[in-house]
Amino acid sequence: MTAITAGQAAAWVHRLSGAPGRDGGGDDRDRRPPDWYSSAVIRLDGPLGMMQLSNFGTMSAADPLAFEAALLRRSIGATMLFSTLETAHTVTYDRGAPQDEDIIIVGLSNFGGQRLHTAQGIHHLSVGRMGFMSSVGHSAVEHLSVSETTGVVVPVAAVPGYRHVLAAGAGLFPDTPLTRAAGVAVGRMLYEWVQDPDQGAGALAGAEVTLVALVRGLFRQFPGDGETDRVSRIRGEAAQIIERRHREADFGIDQLAAELHMSRRQLFRFFAGADESLSAQLLRRRLTTAREELLVLPAQELAVVARRAGFVDAAALRAQFSRHVGGSPSAFRLAARSQPVQLAEAMLLRDEQTDSAR
Repeated sequence: MTAITAGQAAAWVHRLSGAPGRDGGGDDRDRRPPDWYSSAVIRLDGPLGMMQLSNFGTMSAADPLAFEAALLRRSIGATMLFSTLETAHTVTYDRGAPQDEDIIIVGLSNFGGQRLHTAQGIHHLSVGRMGFMSSVGHSAVEHLSVSETTGVVVPVAAVPGYRHVLAAGAGLFPDTPLTRAAGVAVGRMLYEWVQDPDQGAGALAGAEVTLVALVRGLFRQFPGDGETDRVSRIRGEAAQIIERRHREADFGIDQLAAELHMSRRQLFRFFAGADESLSAQLLRRRLTTAREELLVLPAQELAVVARRAGFVDAAALRAQFSRHVGGSPSAFRLAARSQPVQLAEAMLLRDEQTDSAR
């Protein structure tokens, strides 16, 4: 197994500093780590080192005795900045933490290759990409060779509202300017803290708040648990507005979006995956009202029924009625009077009749 060289260690620290210049592809043979490196870095090796590095996971390697890792870390309140340089291995998480100690590990791949294994499949964590692992779900990270990961550990409780994302066990953050800048910021913050660790309580508290906010910002790029609640709320509000305004012939999707204070496109996003489209809901409600109006005595002219049900004219009512109810409005009214036993079925749309027969 390939061991960690002094050149790789020097290139690792150089990347953390964020300084411009060569990084030697991760192994500058003529470069040496800075003076503070030997006292700040934690060297881990063999089976014991794997156990110490694994957090709540289980680590394995083709040759455990040859395993090596170099670790820089700094605990800041409930968070921990870290950076590791490790030889090839795999770490598996299978909810090894007590529930009140669940953690999220956010990491940027700076060197080497990694693969994230989750129930949803395999994600390649290439150099420059940022991902996460959590003790909430089952996952595994495979380090294919000597690799470097820099990031931050936060408790799950610090990032509420994304339980369904964390349940996947691991995943990649979108490749956005926010994600890329976050990775650089975390590395530089660790570099500064390792060199100058004796800071006051104010600096520690400020750093902790900043790190938690940064991780929350990264997860905000995913739909949160709360987004599901918001979808339900928006759909419910839309149904109430349709109920109140469906009799208005000039009321449509644009007016509905305006009343909900969003664009037409935003509104459609809230109904993506719904069993019924917005247009279908509005039409269904108007047809229900039309059927009710057709049964009013004394009988109303079809133009009046159409207007009261929200159709622009009698022709529009006839076309939609024939398509979705079956037969003309006049035939419906006649059948309802002459065959009252069949009225209940006549009040159903064709697709409703199909559903009730199942």
